Amino acid sequence: MSTEIDTDTDIIDLRPGKSVASLPHYGWNPRICLRIGVAIAVAMFVLNLAVATDIADFVPAPIRLLIALAGMTLVPGLPVVVALRIPGRALSAALIVSVSLAVTILASQLTMVASWWSPLRTQFILVLLALALCAGASRTVPSDFRLPNGERQRLRYVDRSRAIGFGALLIALILFLVAAARLDIAAAGHFGIITEIGPIYVLGLLTLCGTIVYTLRRRLIDHVLMAANTVMLILYTTMLVPVATGETTVPVAFVHRGFINILAQSGTLPNSIDARFSWAGFFSAGAHLITVADVPDATVLLLWAPLYMGALLAFPLYAIAIAITGRVRLAWLAVVIYQLFNWYQQDYFAPQAVATIFYTTILATLLWQLRRSPLPVIGSGIGRFIVSAPRRTPGFVPGFDSLRTLAVGAVLLLLIVATTVSHQITPILVIVVLASFSLFGATRYRTMWLAAGLVFAAWFSYGATDFWIGHLQSIFSEIGQVGNSVGRGVGERITGDPTYQQMQYLRMGASGILAVVAFAGWVLSRHRRTWLVAGAVAAAPFSLVLLQSYGGEMIIRCFVLASPVLAPFAAVALAHAGNQIRKSLNPVSSANHTRPRKTRPSYGVRVAAATLALVSLGLLLTTNRGLNTAFEASTTDQVTVSDQFIAAVPPSTTIMTWSHASHTNGVRRTLDPLGPRMMFVDSYDCANDLSGCALARNPMYVYVTSQGIGMALLQQGMTQEYLDAELAAIIDSGLYVPMIEKPSITILRRVDAPAIEFESP
Repeated sequence: MSTEIDTDTDIIDLRPGKSVASLPHYGWNPRICLRIGVAIAVAMFVLNLAVATDIADFVPAPIRLLIALAGMTLVPGLPVVVALRIPGRALSAALIVSVSLAVTILASQLTMVASWWSPLRTQFILVLLALALCAGASRTVPSDFRLPNGERQRLRYVDRSRAIGFGALLIALILFLVAAARLDIAAAGHFGIITEIGPIYVLGLLTLCGTIVYTLRRRLIDHVLMAANTVMLILYTTMLVPVATGETTVPVAFVHRGFINILAQSGTLPNSIDARFSWAGFFSAGAHLITVADVPDATVLLLWAPLYMGALLAFPLYAIAIAITGRVRLAWLAVVIYQLFNWYQQDYFAPQAVATIFYTTILATLLWQLRRSPLPVIGSGIGRFIVSAPRRTPGFVPGFDSLRTLAVGAVLLLLIVATTVSHQITPILVIVVLASFSLFGATRYRTMWLAAGLVFAAWFSYGATDFWIGHLQSIFSEIGQVGNSVGRGVGERITGDPTYQQMQYLRMGASGILAVVAFAGWVLSRHRRTWLVAGAVAAAPFSLVLLQSYGGEMIIRCFVLASPVLAPFAAVALAHAGNQIRKSLNPVSSANHTRPRKTRPSYGVRVAAATLALVSLGLLLTTNRGLNTAFEASTTDQVTVSDQFIAAVPPSTTIMTWSHASHTNGVRRTLDPLGPRMMFVDSYDCANDLSGCALARNPMYVYVTSQGIGMALLQQGMTQEYLDAELAAIIDSGLYVPMIEKPSITILRRVDAPAIEFESP
């Protein structure tokens, strides 16, 4: 690995006569950013008028959605970051996205809680706010502002290698689309999707990995090409099954779609229905989005959410990595490592994905300040450090006075509040991390952890009333029960089909390898300023197992939230290992202290080895991420039939399902007092006699999906013969007849229940 230093953070003009406080700290052109902000705000305003006057149909729905998404993602964050003069493109982009999302979430949640729900009015206010902030921010840009020559040259840096790289990415994209079109998800079993990907997918992954290695090994990193590589890697590692099926891979996303539709239609938070409504910031913002974009519901958002969320997350990931490693090459390698070990599927259309963006942006900002600020030295000795560190206060970041530093703190508090109203677990980690920074004397915001704690306590006692009243006993009973959290997160997942059980060890092994390699990198990084606090932050998520099992998902969430810090340390360890291997293959001559060139592996051999290593990790991730395809992947038939079915069933219909029935969640099941009533397989006796259970309960319809079949086969250890026989027994009883039979969904109708006509998708 090269020792190329970070050139993507502070761009500081040190010409004579320039005071530090007056330096224009930009790594990008602020005027262009403000023009983009104004253009987006104007487009939002025009769209708002079109929707309010019922003429929005003249604008195609995809364009309306893109305008609304751009507004939600970029304003008012653009003028705020311009006014703060945040250095570095990655950190700036992370703050732009996070501030914009946070403002929309808080505005939507406030109007929802206060019964002022009016998305068009709220959007109009946000447009005016964005335009006002753009006007104010323009006054902070010096009239003679110009990027430094070196930075202008970097931004204009285009040569034949970039053309070659983008050509290779185009080939990889074509191969990916062909592989997705040929993918047969119905054939996925206990090995997941890995047995069905085919050689075209492997060839495309090989092309992509070769391009990544080629870009990383160049003397000067091409950020544009590397960013494109990252997006393509996210596409390969998260979007294979969604592109193949045309639907999201995580059924819970349809539950979230239902929540958003409920809020959009009712304009209020329903009481005592689901604990997730106690942290409804994400859902309120989703309801706001589909209303101002004038689209029917959130279904259109589900498919591409992992690619969208993953691309947004790449900005704070890079910012964290550059603060920890101090090297551009290692920072990009860390982003790649994160993606190659991200099997947890928490980047789908869910609050956790947005909360992770907020958390990593907060962390990236704190690490950047620590890296750049003057830091008082504490004498040697553990005892002295323990006593003195909590009382230490870093200086100001060069170019930032007390007012601007306070403004950055206000932005972080904004993100903390948005996280608190959007997710249950992540705000607790934010408090722990902020306390760690204060404990090590690594931040000027010494009491920020207390402010975050007060915000969390206030929301938990007010906004989450339904949750803690209904779960008070379980909240306190699980505190300190580490064995319970680990058991539910690990032990209870290794059940069912024997082969499927063994495949689960690949997932645990991948996470374990990342943690071990990262620990080695942390030890090797002990000379860096961010070493101690970054190590504490990497370990902080695992303290959450002391609180609760989080429905058996706490261990997974710990790794999700630790990986943004584990990945940079893993990059350090891999770079060190590469240097050691190179030295061992090319030893220094004791006579003249030179290295015999004949023993050094050729450039082609090194590139091939690195490419094969990435391909191997990519295939491992494809295996781990696609392991649950049999009971997670949805089809268009499934979604369309389920929507039509729930919309058409008579009042007070009873439906028995063999799975969680995520696709049926929505307005009618939740808000309609005469809506359909679902019956689930809720006991071992019922699971051991599915046909007898169904006949005894006598529902009007029996609803069976591929997810229910897959869960029964892989997680519950049933056999296909048993399931086929039970379904046949229900039909043979003469009380039920098939109403619709498709590969991914079957619905039986009781003979006296109304028949439903289904339209083809």
